Amino acid sequence: KIKNKFNFEKINEIIDSFKKYTVLTVGESIIDEYVFCEVLGKSGKEPIITLKQINSEKYLGGSLAIANHLSDFAKKISLVTYLGEKKDYNQFINKKLKSNIYFNSIAKKNSPTIVKKRYVDYISKNKFIGVYSLDDNSISQNEENKIISILKSKIKNADIVIVSDFGHGLITKKIAQYICKTSKFLSVNAQINSSNISYNSISKYSKVDSLIINENELRHYLRDRDSDVKILLKKLIREKNLKNIIVTRGKIGAMHYNYKSKQFVECPAFANKIIDKIGSGDAMLSLISLCLKLKLEINLSLFLGSIAAAQSVESIGNSLSVSKKQMLKEVDHMLK
Repeated sequence: KIKNKFNFEKINEIIDSFKKYTVLTVGESIIDEYVFCEVLGKSGKEPIITLKQINSEKYLGGSLAIANHLSDFAKKISLVTYLGEKKDYNQFINKKLKSNIYFNSIAKKNSPTIVKKRYVDYISKNKFIGVYSLDDNSISQNEENKIISILKSKIKNADIVIVSDFGHGLITKKIAQYICKTSKFLSVNAQINSSNISYNSISKYSKVDSLIINENELRHYLRDRDSDVKILLKKLIREKNLKNIIVTRGKIGAMHYNYKSKQFVECPAFANKIIDKIGSGDAMLSLISLCLKLKLEINLSLFLGSIAAAQSVESIGNSLSVSKKQMLKEVDHMLK
């Protein structure tokens, strides 16, 4: 379908046109630490597996990774987030963020910077366990006012606002309402993870231009394990007054539903090898938000978003950002 309407030169031109956009991204900053280990075996004295640490690496995660994914495509990215009280990763973050990203953060009192440490087999890259350093309490009213003050100065100049709500206390109902009310184009991913599964929800967002959600999150929010995913998308788009929903479904691929056309469009997953699924949704969120703002045909939007997600899962964590050069190479290859 794409080949019938677009050639490589046209798609290249479209991707180049993303450069006109200024993007504001809002969400928690996360440091992903991977500790690579060798399995020694079972302890002789206790019923536990023992590991020998080989090395460790740290990557930017959360909203930091989303900003980096956007950096190769958009003109300017502003990032609004919080760090821990000591701002101990500030230097590391500034070093790893791309040059066209403007970093705005507050210090969250009595909180560490979020670090998600994962112990990984250094050969297979399979994860053994995750140990998280975080404070899930909502930011204080004073901190909330600081965030809204930063948003007021940034949001008026943003063509696109991308919210990635990890449920770790940054985006309060008041902040969410302000973003929904003032954004020119709003794209949201409100994630469910192991620490927020009973609390984080998309319920605080409404009138969103684009919602990205995975199938498990969709079923969890609607408390429906069995219904066809198309029924759930129709229900959610009515309930939350949304314009577009993209549901990601792992190896099955992704599906889009629009409130006007009432049509479902599906796209397969493109990854040839899966090394690490962490961050793939963030990569898709970044690219598909640009596509929907440009009002691209949805087949092409899903195509480019799925290529971005495939790039992400083929590397460890967020060690590599989505590359425009690599994306064009994949597009050229797939259209031949």
